[in-house]
Amino acid sequence: MATERLYQQDVYLREADLTVCELREYKGKMQVACGSTIFFPEGGGQLCDLGTLGGVPVTDVKEDKETGTVWHTVEDASGFAPGKTVRAVLDWQRRFDHMQMHCGEHVLSGRFFELFGVENHGFHMGEDYMTIDMAARDGSPVTDEMIAAAERAANEVIWQNVPVTTTWFDTAEEAKSMPVRKEIKFGEDISVVTVGSADAPYDCCACCGTHPSTTGQIGLVSVLKAENYKGMTRITIKAGRPALEESILRSKIASQLAQKHSCEVSTLLEREAANDAKNDLVRRELSELKSALAKAEEEKLKEALPAFEGSLAIFRYPLMSADDLQSMARKAEEIFTKPAALYSEKDKTVVLATPGTPAAGQLVKEYANMYGGKGGGSKTLARAIFTKKADAELFMDLLEKHLR
Repeated sequence: MATERLYQQDVYLREADLTVCELREYKGKMQVACGSTIFFPEGGGQLCDLGTLGGVPVTDVKEDKETGTVWHTVEDASGFAPGKTVRAVLDWQRRFDHMQMHCGEHVLSGRFFELFGVENHGFHMGEDYMTIDMAARDGSPVTDEMIAAAERAANEVIWQNVPVTTTWFDTAEEAKSMPVRKEIKFGEDISVVTVGSADAPYDCCACCGTHPSTTGQIGLVSVLKAENYKGMTRITIKAGRPALEESILRSKIASQLAQKHSCEVSTLLEREAANDAKNDLVRRELSELKSALAKAEEEKLKEALPAFEGSLAIFRYPLMSADDLQSMARKAEEIFTKPAALYSEKDKTVVLATPGTPAAGQLVKEYANMYGGKGGGSKTLARAIFTKKADAELFMDLLEKHLR
């Protein structure tokens, strides 16, 4: 039995008494069907409404396309029975967010189509954002300039606060009288949403979703980003309350960054570009200095290692990282005719280099975990990583005694 959709008569209806018709268990969850409903089921790219039914949370709402029955998934169906009257209460904030967002998508899509012949080929609504897959009829790219122009034009329609109306048709033939921007591909029970007047609409499109009665209630449409997607341009947008909250967040971030860089928000990108150029120069200079330091330490190591008479040559480096030491050891691999421990004090890591016998990786595997260390490596080069300097020192002391 098809469920009567009360939201089609009054999209602002927040509560209603409904009569339970049927209960069922579906995929391990209990579902309730009523003779009518104020809950919009998932469909047309729009998420479903949520709320309570008989005081019980509604966690999902879906339509059986074959029968037209709307099923409400509930957390607990023990209090429901056929013929019982239950109070339905919408999560109104969620519903109104969806109304703002879906209508915002209509207005923006309509402006893209009118201004540039760019068509909407796919729409998805998330919890607080939407994506639209756009492509021009002639295959030309959707440029940043086009996106900015359509965004401005969409908000101008919102400011005009024009009416948003839904017209119902039994057949596609009847709906042909409407100036839709997109061909209607289904044959019956058609709803057409018109933004503005039917003679010269800002948008006109078949849609089963929920929308406010005027564009002013959308509040704001904001394009967040655009990216290539399967030969189209996928545009991520927000509208209504989510768009406002996004705008507040971005404004706060921009203001804090401008304050940090002692500039106006309008010149923030220029300041960032200048800082990036300075940072690039500093990074190049740092890289050159590190290379010079590594070369100098490598030469010192080549001189000191042959003269070392103990079983394990230990060299401590307060400033060089473990990666730097491992790179240095690789470059000077031929000098390690005896085991050597290159200790990065800043990383609390021992880089162990040997001629292959004993195997460096095996030594780390056998002894590092005794002091809470971890690591590994090859026969000639390995590293042991510790959380405490004292443990690294104990590990090296143990190795020195073992190798005597």
